[in-house]
Amino acid sequence: MSVRRKLSWTLSALLAMAAVGLVTADQLILRDPKLLPNVHVASVDVGGLLPNEAEKKLQESMNAATAAPIMITDQTRVWFIQPSDIDLSVDLKRSITSAYAVGRESDLVLRWKQRLTATDEPQLLPIAVDLNRSKLSEILSLLAAQTDRQARDASLVVSLPNKSVALIPAVEGRKLNVEKTVEQAFKLPQKQMAFVIELVFDKQLAKISDDQYAGINTVLASYSTTFKPWDDNRNANLRLATERIHGIVLKPGDVFSYNQYVGHRTQQEGFRMAPVILDGKLVPDWGGGVCQVSSTLYNAVLLADLDIVDRTNHGRAIGYVPLGFDATVVDGQIDFKFKNNLKHSVLIHSVVTDTELVFAVLGDAKDVPPPIELDYVVHKVIEPVEIKQPDPTLEVGKEEVEESPQRGFRVSTYRIRTINGKQVSQLLAMDDYDPVNRIVKVGTKTLDGKTPVAADPKKTTDNPKDKPTTKPVTGTITLNGKPARSQPPSTSTSR
Repeated sequence: MSVRRKLSWTLSALLAMAAVGLVTADQLILRDPKLLPNVHVASVDVGGLLPNEAEKKLQESMNAATAAPIMITDQTRVWFIQPSDIDLSVDLKRSITSAYAVGRESDLVLRWKQRLTATDEPQLLPIAVDLNRSKLSEILSLLAAQTDRQARDASLVVSLPNKSVALIPAVEGRKLNVEKTVEQAFKLPQKQMAFVIELVFDKQLAKISDDQYAGINTVLASYSTTFKPWDDNRNANLRLATERIHGIVLKPGDVFSYNQYVGHRTQQEGFRMAPVILDGKLVPDWGGGVCQVSSTLYNAVLLADLDIVDRTNHGRAIGYVPLGFDATVVDGQIDFKFKNNLKHSVLIHSVVTDTELVFAVLGDAKDVPPPIELDYVVHKVIEPVEIKQPDPTLEVGKEEVEESPQRGFRVSTYRIRTINGKQVSQLLAMDDYDPVNRIVKVGTKTLDGKTPVAADPKKTTDNPKDKPTTKPVTGTITLNGKPARSQPPSTSTSR
């Protein structure tokens, strides 16, 4: 017989002997009438005792436990109920039967695992109890009002004057799961000789987590415009559009679409009728006023040094921003878009008071732009003319002004960055604004029924002092949004 075969035979023999010894030891333990050593029921050590001895010892401890109140806890607070409130009773025989089964499971490997574990640490078992589940459920349902907690979204505290941004962390909410609490009641080992019910909660996550504001730690730029507080419908539209933009986070490369976030300007969406510019005239329509929101945001975005993707000027000059720095929008037709070209995320922040709208672009301090100025140059001024139109509803000799005059302009706009002490100018757009002619209604109605000579609707009355000019007029918007130099006057009340 070779040496290898001899070693193999010897090893097999040893393994067989070990197996026989293991089985023999297993059978001895199975026939042992005593509980496995180091077995505890509800913190009472009943290991090594006969079942009747263990039951007697457990009974002595349970007499005191069942007379004491039951503690309900959420790990921070406690509430107490009486055992009689839920018809609690202890089943000692079932408890000892479970304890005797430790180390005697049907699976050989599991039996030895329990035995070996018991030599190093106690085997803790719960006490077997019976209770009225309906009564416990009713008590827990009432308790939920004290234990449930609403989730709180993460938020930012922004100081525009200080350009500071502070994070208020999100708070995880919770809701008491009555069914799971009842199901698990008394099924966990009691750590002391007292009855304790540990409440089970379902997590309620905040909709806005801290991670969503990661890297938002400073004010990159801001811009403000004013509005009249008494124009209720227009201001309601302005506020609604602003609310839908406030808090939007754009990751690097994301493109913001005004129409996408503000949505359709319809009555069903909550918008009201207010004046809008249509074909150069002010007419009532749903959502009037939202262009001030897009225009204010446009200037904040320019000052934050973000890329403009799509922007269109109004058909005529408006009064709440300087020439060339407006951004009109039309539901489903004309959009305002810009791109986050920075290395970190940005957040659109807004503030609306009784008379002022402010937009700020928040972001990472690493993305703070260089000093930026927004300039415009007027290349052409188009003077309005006066047009008289006959009106048979007015008496002869009476006139009414239907449309106030407003100049037209051709304007170029620039974003000027100061980098290393040098100014770098970027042409933003070349915009044309149509003039608004002065429309005067002339009365043609007579008392005697005779028809007077009608005024010629094509005839215009020019003011000799208002001749067209092409003399450039320049202006500058600084970071606080106020013109640094004079700008052409405007009497527009357009939206």
